[in-house]
Amino acid sequence: MSTDEAPQRTISGLKPPPGRRPGVHPDASRLLARNRQATPAPAVQDPAPTPALVSPQVTVPQPAANQTPRSGEGLKEQLNVSVLRDVRRRIRAAYRATSVAEGHRSFSDFVTSLLEAEARRLENTYNGGQPFTGGERELPAGRPLSD
Repeated sequence: MSTDEAPQRTISGLKPPPGRRPGVHPDASRLLARNRQATPAPAVQDPAPTPALVSPQVTVPQPAANQTPRSGEGLKEQLNVSVLRDVRRRIRAAYRATSVAEGHRSFSDFVTSLLEAEARRLENTYNGGQPFTGGERELPAGRPLSD
């Protein structure tokens, strides 16, 4: 074979399924916005006026006396930490053994309650029961030098 000629190769692989479903196209370029045809939005008619609804009485639970409401309460963020393997096993076993009795809906709920209890203990011990400030600042990255 000389370097001037292109080799005659065929690419083999999975054959298309017999009786391919209509409407299934391997070419995805039709999904790009510039390749789609614009369709007008359906006209919206003004709905008929509805009678006023009476809203039910809603009771907002108040925090317990030893809990302080936090800003951003109810918003969740991921927290990644490394723990000793034995601690991980013990806490997972404790969750499995007590989740129903303690009312924890998920492992995340369980760990959140543990962290909240420890934060409350530290606030009571070292800050007169008030939340510490500076929780939004970045923590030092990396392993401690003593490890």
